[in-house]
Parts: sequence; C-alpha cells; structure tokens
Amino acid sequence: MPVTPLEIMVSKVWSMGAVVLVASALLGSIVGSHTLLALPLAGRLGIAKNTALVIATGATLVTDLASLLVLAVVQGLQSGDAGPMFWLRFAGLTALWAAFVLWLMPRIARAFFQRVRREDDQAFAFLLAAVFLSAWLASLVGLAPIIGAFVAGIALNRLVPKKSPLMTRLRFVGDAILIPFFLVSVGLLVDVSVLASLEVWGLALGFTALVVVGKGGAALLSGPLFGFTREESGTVAGLTMPQAAATLAVTLIGFEIGLFSQTAVNAVVVVIVLTCLLGPTLVRLFGTKLALAEEEKPYEPASAPERIVVPLANPETAEELMELALLVRSPESEEPVYPLSIARGGHDEAANVAQAEGLMQRAVLHATAADVPVSPTVRIDDNPAVGILRALRELRASEVVAGWTGARSTGDRIFGGILDSMLETSRAMVVVARLARPLAAATRLVLLLPPLVWREPGFARALRAMAVLASQKGLSVVVVTVETDREAVEDRLGQTRPTLEAEIHAVSDWREAVRTLDDVARDGDVLGLLSVRRGTVAWRPALDRLPRVLVRRFPELDVLTLYLSESEVAALVSSATDGVGEDDLQLPEQHVALDLVPAGPEAMLRQLLYGGFPDHPGRAETLAHEVFASHPEDAPEIMPGVVFFHGHVDVEEPMTFVGVCPPGASLPGTASPARVVLALLAPRAMPPEAYLQTLAVVAQLVRSEATVEALLEVETTEAARDLLLDGLRADRPEEAAHAATEDE
Repeated sequence: MPVTPLEIMVSKVWSMGAVVLVASALLGSIVGSHTLLALPLAGRLGIAKNTALVIATGATLVTDLASLLVLAVVQGLQSGDAGPMFWLRFAGLTALWAAFVLWLMPRIARAFFQRVRREDDQAFAFLLAAVFLSAWLASLVGLAPIIGAFVAGIALNRLVPKKSPLMTRLRFVGDAILIPFFLVSVGLLVDVSVLASLEVWGLALGFTALVVVGKGGAALLSGPLFGFTREESGTVAGLTMPQAAATLAVTLIGFEIGLFSQTAVNAVVVVIVLTCLLGPTLVRLFGTKLALAEEEKPYEPASAPERIVVPLANPETAEELMELALLVRSPESEEPVYPLSIARGGHDEAANVAQAEGLMQRAVLHATAADVPVSPTVRIDDNPAVGILRALRELRASEVVAGWTGARSTGDRIFGGILDSMLETSRAMVVVARLARPLAAATRLVLLLPPLVWREPGFARALRAMAVLASQKGLSVVVVTVETDREAVEDRLGQTRPTLEAEIHAVSDWREAVRTLDDVARDGDVLGLLSVRRGTVAWRPALDRLPRVLVRRFPELDVLTLYLSESEVAALVSSATDGVGEDDLQLPEQHVALDLVPAGPEAMLRQLLYGGFPDHPGRAETLAHEVFASHPEDAPEIMPGVVFFHGHVDVEEPMTFVGVCPPGASLPGTASPARVVLALLAPRAMPPEAYLQTLAVVAQLVRSEATVEALLEVETTEAARDLLLDGLRADRPEEAAHAATEDE
C-alpha cells in the first residue's frame, strides 16, 4: 500500500519533534549542571563551612551526575536503533560496566594500596590507569568517555585523602595538563568571526537567562525549605551559577553527534563567560554580608584554630604519623603542622642534631607534597620528655599526634614514660596511634565512646577530628557506646561538622564493649577510642587498660586512642576561680566534711549532705536518693581514691560538697578505697551546657594524689577549703616530666 503525503508529513513532523525533544533534554542538562568556580572565594571569606554552602557543594555532584546521565541516554539514541533490543543491550552493558567500576575497581585499588605503603609514583600511575580504563570501557558500552572518567573518580574518591601527596599530584596533572588540553580542543571549535552575529548573542542571552532563572529560583525556593537566610540564598545562587567544565563537555559531545550547531557552540561559550563573571560577583556581594553574620555567632571550641604537633623519633613511622596528622587536620585550617624531634645533648650533640634534621626532612617533604604548610622544629634536651613538653607549651599545641608500638614496660601506667608524662602535663588533645598497616587500606572507622564521655568539654573537638578523618578517607563509621548514652551520642553526632553519619551499637554495660567489638570489627577497620585523663567525670580505671587490651585483641588493626582536650576545662577553671570568694563555687565551710564513715555509696552521700542541711536531715536524705535515682549506673570514680556524685535535683542553685573519709570506703565499681568524696547538686532547670561546665570545674578540685594526701592531714574545714581553692587556681606542675624514662 503506497504511503500517502499525509503519512510522510506526519513522519517528518514526528522525527523533527523527537530531534527537538532530544536537543532540549541535552540543553536542559547543560543549564542544570554547574561548576563551583567561586568556592575558593567563599573559602577566603571564611564561609566555606556554612551549612548552606555545604549543601550546595554536595548538590553539585548530583547535578553533574544527572547531566552526564542525560548525555548518556541522548548519545545512545543517536548512535543506533532505539528499539527494545538496543535498550536491553545498552542497559545490560552499562550495568556490567557500572559493576566493574563501582564495585570491583575499588576493591582492586584497596588491595593495591595495602601493598604500597607510601603514596608514591606507583599509586599515581595506578589511579591514572584506572581512570583511562574506565573511560575506554565506557566508550565500548556506548557512553561518552568523560562519563567513564567521572564515575571512576567517584568510585576511587574514598581511597585518596583530600590533603595528601597523591591528591596534590592528581590535581596538578588535571589542572596543568588535562583541563588545558580540553579547553584548547573546545576553543578550536569556536569561530571567533561569528561572535558578532546577532543570532549568537540572542541565543547566548537566552541561555544565560535560563541559567539565572533556574539557579536563582532554586536558591530562593530552597531557602525557606532549609531555613537559609537571604544572604545564604544569594551566596548559593552565585555559587551554583557559573557554567564551565560539565557544560563544555556536554556541548562538545552535542556538537559531535550533530544536535548542536556551530552557532549554539559559540553561544554556549559566551554563556560560560557571562556566568563565570556573574557568579563570583554574587558570592562576593552576599558572601561578605554572610561572613559578617558568621562572626557574630557564639564561639565554638570545636572550631578553634588547630596547631598540630607531631613528635617524631622513629624514621620507619615518621611518614605514617605525618599522614595521620594530615588526615585529622581540618582541610580549612590555615595553621601549619609542626613535626617535632628532640636531639639529646652531650658529646654526641652535633650528630644527634643532624639525625633529627634528617628525620625532619622526610616529614617536611611528605607534608609539602600534600600542599600543607609545615614548620619543622628540632629541640636539644637531655630529657626527651621534658623537651617535648616544653615544645608543646611554647608552640601552644592544640593537638598532638604521637606514635606507640603497643609495648608496655613494667611500671608504665598506660603507654610508657614519655607518653604518660605528656598526658599528665599537657592539656592538648593527644592522639596516640598504634599503626599496624597503611591507613590507605582502611575502609571503616569504629569509635568506642565510654560512658559520660559526651559530657566532657573537649568531646566536640575530638569528635570533629574523627569526622574529618572519616570524611577525608571516605570511611564509614560505627559507634559502640552504652545504651544510657545513646540518645545524647546521637544528638552530638548530628551536631558534628563535617557530618558524621554512624551505625550505632549500644551495649547495656560498658564491660561488654570489647566483646561487642569481636562481632563488629573486621579487616580494614580503624579502631578509635575516645578516652579521658584521670580526674575527669568520664574517667574510670578500665580506660587506662583498654588501649593495651585493644592492641592485644586486634593485632592486625590500627588503634587510635584519642585523649580529649582539657583546654576548654582550663578556661572554665580560670573563669570560675578569678577572684573566687566563698559563694563563687558554692563551697562554704559547712559543705566540707573531714570525718566521713565508710558506708555504701548513697549512705556516704547522705553523710556529706547533712552539713549543708543541718536543720533538715530529711532533706539531705531526699536529695541523696534523687541523685542515685537519676543516675544509678554512673561509676563515680574520677581518679584512684576520689569519687564524684552529681545530678539534677530540687535545689535553687548549684551546691558543691567535699568530704574526706580517712579509713577509705570500698565502693562498687571503684579500683581503690574512696578517701575523698565530691558531690554536685544542680538545679533541674540548669541548662545542659552550664551543667557540664560546672561538672568540669568541680572535678578539677582534686586532680592529684598529693591533694588527696594533703586533705587527709588538714585539721579544719577552713584549711581544707583553702587547700582546694588554692589548688584550683594553680597551674598543673611540670616536674612530673622529669620522672619519664630516658630509654624511650
């Protein structure tokens, strides 16, 4: 049957409509994608960590990936018959390619990095080969090679820390070689002579209007949804407006397959120029106002400047410790890393200094290769422990990254002489690392959070360091904590930046934590223990033994023991004791008892509270019962011989009590008889932050065995009170460093 003219006309219209629809979809993918050209400007303004900008940065991955997926479909339609068999073949080959790139390739890469301890030329060559292989396989499937390269980058991203020598090399090759060649290839397609054409400028202005309306409208509509301010919405619009990398790639391929004309290519180049001028202008305009608003926000200790000191002594582990320091260092930090080496004095002083300088050279090269500022420090001291502690004080270290072999000598309390002295005399956050394998092989971070550790003022900073480590390495996170702390821990995890999404395993008793690890831990894990020093609310004797237990139980895994910073506590104590009088800490003489009789925990607390309510003994008994009713599971020991009871009760203002029990009382869960009892009664309406700050200050009243012995010898409550307040005002002694062993 002959084909009628009407059928021919309908067929042509249908074909033209399909072509227009495909071209429109490709144009939409161009407008939808964007390049974060103005992100460095936002970083210089100090707003890169703003929640709105973080969301916009994450959305870039979604938009670019969606743009490339549209390109893949369009290219498939243009390359062959769009019948059912074509789509089945295309979908099947694409699924096989995706499985290889996203599932098999990362496992091959991880196995390779386990055998290459340092990020050297072999690792760089491996990654380039993986990217080119993925791009070539994508072309065989029928996808654009750029899609293969992009997906390979997503698959291997977790294995390359953002601040590492390997990432620096990759960025250099991309920025200095690959991207310029790509731009040159696009530039060769542009006909400069037609830029004077009204048709080109008409298309360019139309495309630009689509970009401005699309990106600006999305920013304005998402503002009320996510609670953005006007300045944040304006900054997001400017950040997502520039068209560059993905736009050029899609335009080039659209031209090659015949969907875009030479005029359209020229118009897109004009759009790129216009949007790359408009976007940074908006970021500067609204970002400046946003930066001023950010400065007015309350101070957050977790975001304080980082000064990371890395004591180095062993050449075999120097680069690994530097690598760990770079991983816990915030990418936005402008402070240098301070590798530190102590050279012994004496007749071999010159040789020791030369050896220390040689060790520093390796550390400096590793850090500078990662594009991180570094300030190497060599000190001369006959006692390495004293030299390290003096350097920490002079450098004003906020964090310390130190190595540990896992061995322990007889008489060592936790790790050994130097490390133990560092913990006793420094208030900085200390990361003690036993590295059994390269961190490049890590796939998961397992965090152990002891009971009440979330109440410590340094918890936010420590959790942020672990979040940065997980973010830079792309590690999934598992948290092991007690059931009673689960809600508080989930709340703290939600407040951490960068975002820390974790799978939580809650145990009913902390003593089950290690047994739970037997079921949870697996090959490729990094174990992280957030611990505290003696004299803090969350301390318990088992924490001093736990690092050695973990090393023995999991000899093939990396173990990080992170001691929370006490700098925030020092600031609180300084504020609380500045001109302290009788009412400042609510510690009048009648709240001090020197003759407690050994008894059970609640009976001991009742004895102590009787002094505060001499005319109402029933009131003391009621309050003691309330303390134990609210926290019956709390282990009160904060150091050997000292217990600390605390809780929210029916009082109008915070009340502090101190009692001395000369014979010592054997209480459940304590390592030694309790000879000093502290108690804090806080009003029920007291805000959580104020409560935690007060806990930290009261816990500082008794911080050493010398204070305990002195309290046992005083004869009057006035003398005991003065002793405690004088000790609270005084700095912690440095002489403990001289007790460090010299053989480490």
